[in-house]
Amino acid sequence: MPYHLFQCSECIPERGKHAVIKGAGETLADALPLGYLNTIPGTISERGCAYYGAKHVIGTPMKDVIHLSHGPVGCTYDTWQTKRYLSDNDNFQLKYTYASDMKGKHVVFGAERLLKDNIREAFKAFPGIKRMTIYQTCASALIGDDINAIADEMMEEMPDVDIFVCNSPGFGGPSQSGGHHKINIAWINQKVGTHEEEITSDYVINYVGEYNIQGDQEVMQDFFKRMGIQVLSTFTGNGTYDGLRSMHLAHLNVLECARSAEYICNELRVRYGIPRLDIDGFGMS
Repeated sequence: MPYHLFQCSECIPERGKHAVIKGAGETLADALPLGYLNTIPGTISERGCAYYGAKHVIGTPMKDVIHLSHGPVGCTYDTWQTKRYLSDNDNFQLKYTYASDMKGKHVVFGAERLLKDNIREAFKAFPGIKRMTIYQTCASALIGDDINAIADEMMEEMPDVDIFVCNSPGFGGPSQSGGHHKINIAWINQKVGTHEEEITSDYVINYVGEYNIQGDQEVMQDFFKRMGIQVLSTFTGNGTYDGLRSMHLAHLNVLECARSAEYICNELRVRYGIPRLDIDGFGMS
C-alpha cells in the first residue's frame, strides 16, 4: 500500500498520506489514506477547511440570504457555485457571492469599518433581501474583528434586517467537518426560537441534513406532502432563513446526513425535546 504524493502537492509534503495506490492482492480495507487531519491554513485543501464546511456545505443552500464572507476575496470565490444547491427563488444564492475583500492594509489596521460598509452596500444592492449570514475567515479571526458586535449595530441601524454570524475560521477545526459543527451550534444558539412560522398540520417536521443538490429534495417533499406532513424547515437546502428560525416548533427532526447536521438535531432534542429520526432518502425502498 504505497502512499502517493501528487505533483501538485509536492510543495505540501504533509499531503503525502492523503492518497494511496492499492497494491496487488490488497483490498480496499488495506488501502486507506489518512483522514481527519488538520488542514493547512492558507492552502486549498482536498478536504476543505472549517470555513468551507460552514459556508459552502451548510450555509449557502439557504435561499433568501446574502452570504457575506468577511475575509479575502479568494476564500469567497473558492466556495462559490461548485455545488448545485437549487432553490425555487431562481437560485438567488447560487448567482451571487459576497466578500468584504480584506487586503493587507485591513489586516494591519482592522476591517470592522470595511465590513459595515459592505453590509450596507449588499442590502442596498438587493433591497428585496432582508437576511444575511456573515462568515468569519482566518484573516478576520486572526486580527480579532468583533463580527457579532458589528451585526448587532447594523441590525439597530436597519431594523428590518436580520443578521446571523458564523465564526468559522478555516483553522477552526481539523477539516470542513469542524465547520459543520460550528454553524450547527451557532444557528441554534443565535436564531432558533426567534421566529414562529404558521403550523398547518398535525404532523410537523424539520428535514435536516438535506441540501437539495440538483433538486433531489423535491422527491421527498412530494412524499411528505402526500402523507400530510408539514415540512416546517429544511436545514438547509431550499430553506428560508425565517423558517429555520422556527425549528423549535417541529414535532420530529428527520435527519438525512448525520455527518453534517446531527449536532443541531441533538441540541434540539436536549433543549426542546424534539426526537430525531435518521433516514436514507435514496434507493427503491
